[in-house]
Amino acid sequence: MILIKSSIFLFLILNSCNLFSCDVSFIELFLNKNINFQVSYEQNFNDTSDLVIGNIYRNDSNIKVLSSIPKEELIIFNNKIFRHDLEMDQLIIQESVESINKSPAFLLFNKPKLICDFFNEANCSDESCQYSDPKDDFYLKRININFADKKIEKIVYEDLFERISNIDLFKYEQLDKKVSFEPKVSDRTEKIYLN
Repeated sequence: MILIKSSIFLFLILNSCNLFSCDVSFIELFLNKNINFQVSYEQNFNDTSDLVIGNIYRNDSNIKVLSSIPKEELIIFNNKIFRHDLEMDQLIIQESVESINKSPAFLLFNKPKLICDFFNEANCSDESCQYSDPKDDFYLKRININFADKKIEKIVYEDLFERISNIDLFKYEQLDKKVSFEPKVSDRTEKIYLN
């Protein structure tokens, strides 16, 4: 009996240490208060002058990232990822759970607890969180998230090739009920299925 109690106690201590080492509570608080929303964003990169402008839409577990420059959309809906190049009318469909779980949009706006599966270190304060020291072969080296008024204001991530992406989020609003989370396709849409 003493052995069982001490085992349970040890398990709880180790589990709580693991929780403290990877804090996603600020992201979870944000998502719990903002189940449905839309927000504008601008994204730039350290190795090019290209600027990506668009909107992010969230409806519970469904996510849509629409960029007007370049004209593309990424949709996470019904356990699938749809990457739609609207100019070329090409739709890439991925059903792999691993692909979905590794998508930055999915990690930040749907399942932030999975961040802890990919990073060894987390450092959070009232206004920011940094996740670094990736596990195994995760393709991101680090993610920095800045908060303002308990909302995500800026995301910076660096990949293993040292390409840095800066995403500024602004103008949070209630989700427009007309937003569809299914890709709009026609008979001419080229569909590519990936596992």
